[in-house]
Amino acid sequence: MNFSIVSISALLILVSLISSSTISFAQNSRSQNIASQILNNQTLILPKSVRNFVILIPNEAHESPLLPKEQRLINQPYVPQHLFAPQNINIVWFSGDVGHTRKVTLEDQNSKTIFDSSIKFNSISPTISFNNSGTFSYYEEDANSVDPNFVLNGTITINDPQIQSNNNTSLQSTHEIMSTLMVPTKDIKEYTELLEDNKVDILGQESFIDLRETGSGGANQTLLVLGSNGQMDEIISVFKKITASLPYS
Repeated sequence: MNFSIVSISALLILVSLISSSTISFAQNSRSQNIASQILNNQTLILPKSVRNFVILIPNEAHESPLLPKEQRLINQPYVPQHLFAPQNINIVWFSGDVGHTRKVTLEDQNSKTIFDSSIKFNSISPTISFNNSGTFSYYEEDANSVDPNFVLNGTITINDPQIQSNNNTSLQSTHEIMSTLMVPTKDIKEYTELLEDNKVDILGQESFIDLRETGSGGANQTLLVLGSNGQMDEIISVFKKITASLPYS
């Protein structure tokens, strides 16, 4: 009788531990997988806690995928190319496109221009606040002289009720600021330590072989998804320090 009680108790404890570990692993996998989702789907769904987001214009964003030789590093002109965000969010664009000035033209659902900004390398655009629901598109024409038909384009969808109600793939986060950043994989330790030292949390990361396929021995670029509850200017200052040191050309 005593052996039976001990066995049952031990079994219950084991089941409890397995269940707890499974839940923890599932939550961690979803968080770590958020960068992979951006790479695979060009899409990010933000949690409701986020009040500010930084969209990355990656290096070589202006290169057309139709050129004979691939020049891009990542598979989208903006990271993420399609953003689903809560209402009353503030958004800026940060340019990591070395040696180029990028331009962002934002239109509402009626194709009316509501924002237009030129952004130098390693700097951010003015902030725009999205107080109304809907899908907004943004773009840059004439970005590539070799392929004049190529247009950089992206979308921002605010407060989509269907997305919010079926939000099984978004990151669970309490951070007020989120962003993405692309860095060389070989230097990932250096950059992650710098980010963490400046209280920028790494919410997810995914390493990949860039589209130029210049890497040897595996993935040579890493996409980071970042979160912070600090000040925006402090975070951008860290980004500028990192981007200025990247070996991109």
